[in-house]
Amino acid sequence: MRAGLPSIPDAQIEVLRRLLPHRWETPTSLGRQLGLARPTVSNLVAAMEKNGLVARQANEADARSMLVGLTDLARDQLAVYDEAAESLLVGLLEDLTSVQQRTVRDILPLLAEIRAALEHQEPHPPAATSDMEKGSAR
Repeated sequence: MRAGLPSIPDAQIEVLRRLLPHRWETPTSLGRQLGLARPTVSNLVAAMEKNGLVARQANEADARSMLVGLTDLARDQLAVYDEAAESLLVGLLEDLTSVQQRTVRDILPLLAEIRAALEHQEPHPPAATSDMEKGSAR
């Protein structure tokens, strides 16, 4: 456990979040969403199934594939994880100076926009030079 957080690897947390609250996805779809190779997703899902975090079921739309979904244990673990992470974050934010807290507050809308854009974008390899880097070079 890291600082009160359940010991679920970050990659598994990302998979679990894609399946919240009651979604079922193919491993291929999960891999696409997360930008992960098929063997990586296969290994993640196998480990998570072994630990009781996900279950598999037949894909009625495509008999050649399986669907992966959360178990009740996974939902419970995520709730504990989120509560511990929130508590940790609140504590860290409270330790910031008032100037630092204002900076964080001011940047939050921009971070929310970036997150929304990332969630609606297919993963792709990073460009050689990003627009952000170009802007900071000016």
